[in-house]
Amino acid sequence: MSRTSATLRDGIILNNRYRIVKQVGRGGFGRAYLAEDTHRYRELCVLKEFAPQVESDRELRQAEDLFEREAGILYKLQHKQIPKFEALLQTRVDGKRSLFLVQEYIEGESYWELLKRKGQLTETEVTNMMWDILPVLDYIHDSQLIHRDISPDNLIRREVDGKTVLIDFGCVKLAANAVSKSTGQSLTLIGKKGYSPDEQLRRGQAFPCSDLYSLAATAVVLLTGKQPEDLYDSHQGKWNWESELKVSSSLKKILNKMLAYRPCDRYQSADKVHQQLSKENNSRVNSFISRVRTLIVAPGNLENTTSPTSFASQIHSHISRISTKAMTITHQVTHIPTREELKKIKTWHWGLITAGVIFIPGLISFAVIKTKIPQDGNSNSDTSVSNTSLSQSEQTLQQEIYQQIQALNLDAGAFYRQVDTIFHQQYPELEGVQLTDKNKHRSYRQIWYEIATNLLAKYEKKESKY
Repeated sequence: MSRTSATLRDGIILNNRYRIVKQVGRGGFGRAYLAEDTHRYRELCVLKEFAPQVESDRELRQAEDLFEREAGILYKLQHKQIPKFEALLQTRVDGKRSLFLVQEYIEGESYWELLKRKGQLTETEVTNMMWDILPVLDYIHDSQLIHRDISPDNLIRREVDGKTVLIDFGCVKLAANAVSKSTGQSLTLIGKKGYSPDEQLRRGQAFPCSDLYSLAATAVVLLTGKQPEDLYDSHQGKWNWESELKVSSSLKKILNKMLAYRPCDRYQSADKVHQQLSKENNSRVNSFISRVRTLIVAPGNLENTTSPTSFASQIHSHISRISTKAMTITHQVTHIPTREELKKIKTWHWGLITAGVIFIPGLISFAVIKTKIPQDGNSNSDTSVSNTSLSQSEQTLQQEIYQQIQALNLDAGAFYRQVDTIFHQQYPELEGVQLTDKNKHRSYRQIWYEIATNLLAKYEKKESKY
C-alpha cells in the first residue's frame, strides 16, 4: 500500500493558517514547501511533509509516533544558527491524514548555490564557514544528537547577518528507519554518498566525528569546486585533494585529520577542531601584529623600511588569510606609543596601521576606521582616526553606521564583510578593486553606505521581534 502523497497546489491553505507558496524540495519521505503563516503577518516558514513508504496503517501509525518523538527532541533545540521548529501539524489533504513539521524559513543562499554561482571558495571563506558551524555542532552533540547529513546544500549563509545556518536534521529518516528495522525491511541510509563516512553509509552508525567528516568533505568540495567522487579514491579509502589547490599547511592538516577513514583517528569533538583552528589563526595573527607593532614602535623608520604600496599589499595579503575571529586578540599589542611617537606617524600610516590592527575585512578601505589607543598615564583618553579627505557629512555617516553596529551588539568585522559581499554581488567588476576617498569612487561609496544602512534596518527589525 503506497503512502505517496499528491503535490500540494500553490495557494492552498492548510489548517486555516498556512498558505502554500511553492514546493522547494522533495525526498524519499515527502515534500517540503515554502508557506506563509497567515496568523503571523504572513511570515514565511517551511512545511516538511512526512509520508513514509510503509505497507500498512499500523506501520504508518508507528512511523508517525516515532517521527513525533524525534521532532519533539529537535523542538527543544534553541540555537540562533539552527532553524526553529515551530510546530507539528496534523491535518487532512484530499481526505487523507497528513503530517507536517513547521520550521523557521532561513532567507539566504546555500553553499551549494554559492559554489555554483561563483565557483570554488577561498580559504578564508571556507575557514569562516567552519568557524561558524563548529560551535553549532558542538551544541547539538552535547544534546546527544548527530546531524547525519552535512553537505553544501544543508548549510545556508543567512542573508541578514552572513552567519552559517545548519538545516535538515535526519529526524524523518530516523523515524522511518526505526519502523523498517522493526518490520524487518531494509534500512534507508541517512547521509549523502561522498559526504558521509563509511561507518554511516555501510553500517548505519553515526558519531560526532561522523559529522566532522562530513563537514571536512564539504570544505574540500567548496575549496576545489569538485565533487567528492572526483577527489576520493575508494580503492585506497583516502582523499586526494591537496594537489588541487594551494591552502595553508595548517588547514590541510586539520581537514585531513577530520577525513580520516577510521573514526578513532579523527578529532572526537567539534570543540577540538575549533580550538585547533583558533590556535593556527592566532599563530598567524600574532606574527602579523608583531610586524605592525614594529612599525608603531619605530615610526621614524617607516619611510625607509617599506613603501605605502608594498606595505598595503602585505596587509591585504595577510588579511585575506586571517579569520575575522582574530579581531578579538588585537589587544595583545603590548607597546603603548607616546604622544611624540603618535605625532610622527603620517596620515597614510594611520590608515594602514588601523586597517591592519582592527582587521576590517574586505577591500572597502573607506569603511569606518576608528581605533582607541590609551595614552600613557590616562587610560580613559581616546585617539580617533578618521579619513579627513572625506566630507564632514560622509564622516558623520560613517560614525553613525559604526555607532549603530555597536548599539545592536554586532560583530563589526562580520558586518563590514557582509556589506562588502552584497556590494560585490551588485558590482562584480569591482571585486579586488580598492575603493578610495577620491571623487571617482564617490557614487560607489554612497551605494555601500546605502547597503549598510538597509542591512542595519533589517537587523533592527529582527531585534525588535525578540
